[in-house]
Amino acid sequence: MSAPLPLVVPGSWHEEANCKDVEVDVFFSLDEEDQREALARCHACPVRAQCLEYAVVNREQYGIWGGTREQERRRLMRDRRRYAA
Repeated sequence: MSAPLPLVVPGSWHEEANCKDVEVDVFFSLDEEDQREALARCHACPVRAQCLEYAVVNREQYGIWGGTREQERRRLMRDRRRYAA
């Protein structure tokens, strides 16, 4: 089962993303090779920071977002909650 493609809003950061024309399954795969490919695309992405912020704010639990895996985003969300208190 494939994850849905993110909604691309004209004029949004999505239009500039390195992943916009890539099969979305690569970013939601459990396969280490797929994850490395996704992370490599993220590494050179001009909107990596916006993508990561979107994922953290929207609590995206699965997949590669903004060059991070699920565990890394959980840590970021936990740290944000800790420092916000």
